Amino acid sequence: MVDFIRKRLQVFVSSTYTDLIHERQAAVEAILTAGHIPAGMELFTSGDESQMEVIKQWIQESDVFLLILGGRYGSVEPTSNKSYTQLEYEYAVSLGKPLFACVITDSALDNRVRSVGSSAMETTYSRELKVFRDLVLSKMVRFWDDFKDIKIAVGETLSTHARRDDLLGWVRASQEANMPALADEIARLSSENADLRNNLSNKTTIINNYLTYSEIEALLIKNELLEKTLQLREIYKDNLSIRRLELMMSEPEIKELIMLQIIRNVNGISDDPVYVLTDTGRVFINKLEAERLKKYPDYLKSFL
Repeated sequence: MVDFIRKRLQVFVSSTYTDLIHERQAAVEAILTAGHIPAGMELFTSGDESQMEVIKQWIQESDVFLLILGGRYGSVEPTSNKSYTQLEYEYAVSLGKPLFACVITDSALDNRVRSVGSSAMETTYSRELKVFRDLVLSKMVRFWDDFKDIKIAVGETLSTHARRDDLLGWVRASQEANMPALADEIARLSSENADLRNNLSNKTTIINNYLTYSEIEALLIKNELLEKTLQLREIYKDNLSIRRLELMMSEPEIKELIMLQIIRNVNGISDDPVYVLTDTGRVFINKLEAERLKKYPDYLKSFL
């Protein structure tokens, strides 16, 4: 189990800018109080198209994406006709980033309008804001009336995310490694890997609870899933997980891979599953690639 107390997550904070200054500050304070690292639009002014690629890089390098959504849609990028805030959110979704949103309640928005006038709500892109809001509400959200609600939501949500083994986070250099324990773990994994390699020298060896390599291969070929399974090698490179596996596979295909113990969902019962390769999946794909390299030496060039 990952030592989540020592692991610091980098959290990208996204929102419209001038209307949510205090709410953003509350989120940043909550992130820091929880011991994590805030990143985002404090570094860049929302709506600067020339900096969008840099912002994408920050999103890529962050562990969690946080959206604070109020009553404004924000500056619109002329090519897509979407706000930069929405583009950030959609980019995080496309990367499969763990994300959550703090969305203003209707009563809180009404109070803002009474307090500061029409500048608190969107008047030009109201339809676009509704579409974006509906998209956000289809995923994990917490509602807020004031900045205290945002602080509570951020603290509770990060506490959950910090326990996830698939989020790398940051650790102090002085705490980075317990070398004796790390050496023992490497030795254990090396021994386990050697055993697996020895077992797989025979195609009749059972590699999950009940099926051999040849039987799994035959089932995948029958269901036209062999090539898609092989593609998972690139998707899960560096032991990253992927959300939205349904973008490349149908629901029956995903269920088939779960049944064969090739992948598993580490997010439990959720509307937003997170899939990772199992040990069986890694062993099967490695064996499949090794066989193809023997038969087709040029196969290696496809990975170069």
